[in-house]
Amino acid sequence: MPGRLMPHTVTVVTPAKTADAYGNDVYDYGPGATRTTGVKAWLEQSQRAAVTAQGADPLQEKWLMVTNHSPVARRARIEWANSPHGPLVFELDGQPAAAFNPLQHTPLHHTELTLKIVDG
Repeated sequence: MPGRLMPHTVTVVTPAKTADAYGNDVYDYGPGATRTTGVKAWLEQSQRAAVTAQGADPLQEKWLMVTNHSPVARRARIEWANSPHGPLVFELDGQPAAAFNPLQHTPLHHTELTLKIVDG
């Protein structure tokens, strides 16, 4: 995807993976995580209306991120420091989706990510 179509700059945070005392996976997004800075992207809020389903979180928002950066790990978080609403942190909601263009020599055209805001 042409860089001119990706005006936002984000940081992709790939967590460090450790095990707790019971052998369960624990993901650390702190200093031990790998941070890829300067990733160009397009971010847009794809769910703008409040969720009205009974029992649903009315503050849940869905976002779309389009980027040429690949791969993006399934457990990665996205930090958008220069959001118009102040710094935001997202987590992936589902698997990253590769978008292909069969007319190009390299078939991967871009990657699309469905995101949700991390609270707390």
